[in-house]
Amino acid sequence: MRVGLLADIHEAVAPLTAALRELEARRADAYVMLGDALESGERIEQTVALLEDLPGGGVWGNHDLGLCGDLPASVGAQFSQATLRYFSNLRPWLEIEGHRFQHIDPHLDPNSFEHLWTFPTAEDRIAGFAQCTHRSVFVGHLHDWQVFTPARQLDWNGESTFQYMPDQRFLTVVHAVTDGWCALLDTEQCTLEPIRLT
Repeated sequence: MRVGLLADIHEAVAPLTAALRELEARRADAYVMLGDALESGERIEQTVALLEDLPGGGVWGNHDLGLCGDLPASVGAQFSQATLRYFSNLRPWLEIEGHRFQHIDPHLDPNSFEHLWTFPTAEDRIAGFAQCTHRSVFVGHLHDWQVFTPARQLDWNGESTFQYMPDQRFLTVVHAVTDGWCALLDTEQCTLEPIRLT
């Protein structure tokens, strides 16, 4: 499966449009939104219009949590039914073919407001991932490219396609759409292609 990864959109409509164009050209079968579609709410309707019919799913981030779950009527009245429906369908985490997708590190609880706003050190991330049972995890949140094993951080910065070893476990941080990035995960080839948006 070829999975388009969209992290930290923050209502950046132009980069999101470019990301979807690039991922479609690379024949993405499904898409995962890795959290933080929301920013100020000013462009959320346009953002959701681009995301709502994509095959796949999404997880909530620290910016999204206020629109997920039961909302006060005063909050719900500020958004369209399409936007409310989109955010009601976001999940704390998703799993596709044994790969886990969530906004924050897997040792943190995505249902916790405090955890969603946590930025762990590399050492914390490695120790947390060592406790995780999934063979691979993809997160957003950090607006950066990083790859970790349960033992160390690897020397990779998103400038080339990353080749995963099938007998090892990896945690991958995916860079932000709002900063001009998306990625294509090929689960058959075990590769992650970072895509710089122009």
